Amino acid sequence: MNPLDNVKVVLVEPAAPGNIGSTARVLKNTGISRLVLVNPGTWDLPEARWMAHGSEEILDNCEIHPDLPSALADAQIVVGTTHRLGRLRQVSSAPRDTIAELAAMAHHHRIAVVFGREKDGLWRDELQHCHQLIRFPSAVDHPSLNLSHAVLLFTYELFTALRTARPAPRRDLASAAERQRLHFHLSSVLETIGFRPYNDDPQNFSRVLHRFLNRSQIERLDAVVIHRICSQIQKFAGQRPAPGSD
Repeated sequence: MNPLDNVKVVLVEPAAPGNIGSTARVLKNTGISRLVLVNPGTWDLPEARWMAHGSEEILDNCEIHPDLPSALADAQIVVGTTHRLGRLRQVSSAPRDTIAELAAMAHHHRIAVVFGREKDGLWRDELQHCHQLIRFPSAVDHPSLNLSHAVLLFTYELFTALRTARPAPRRDLASAAERQRLHFHLSSVLETIGFRPYNDDPQNFSRVLHRFLNRSQIERLDAVVIHRICSQIQKFAGQRPAPGSD
C-alpha cells in the first residue's frame, strides 16, 4: 500500500473556492488523494474547477463534514498547522524533523493534517483536537501564506521524506474518535467524584485534559484499560452513601 493513501488533508471552513481547487492541484502533484472539507459552504464552483486543472478527481471524491471532530474521527495521528505562537500552541520548531517522523508513521497509521481558515487559522477549541502543531518559519514575524502554499510546504516535505523513510513499527493506536470518548469518560468520572478543577474553570481543565491525552500515542488497549478504571471508579462512587446521609 502506498503510505500516502493513509494521509488526508483537512481544510477547515475554506473561504475561497479557488483555494480549494489549488489545494487539490497541490495534492495531485505530491501524491495525496484524500481531501477533506469542513463546513465549506458553496464551494464546487467554476473557480475551484479551473484552479484544480488536471486534478478534478480529487474534488469529485473529497469528503465533506459539518465539523472537525467528524472529519478526524478515523485518524490516529492529527497534525495541526499554525503561524501563531502562544501558551496553548505548543508548536514544533523543526517541522522538517516532525514531518520525517510522520513519514515513518504513514506506512501503517492514518494521519490527518489540518489547515485553518485563510483569515484566522484554527480556533482554540479546534486546537484541542490536534495531537501536535507545526509552524513553518519565514523571513517575517507575521507570515501570510496562501492556503494552498501552506499545504504545498507540508505535502512536498512529506512526499520527499517518504523516499528515504523507514516504516515505523505498526501499533494499534486509538483513533481521534476513541480519544474523544476517553476524554468524555474521564471528565464524567471526575465529575462523579466531585473533582474541582483549579480556579473552578472546567473549560480550562478540559483543555488541559486534552493536552494530556494528545501528548502520548495512546494504543487502543491503553484506552480500554483506562475506560475500565473509570467504570470501576464510577461504580464504587455510586455505592458509597452520600455525605451526611447517615
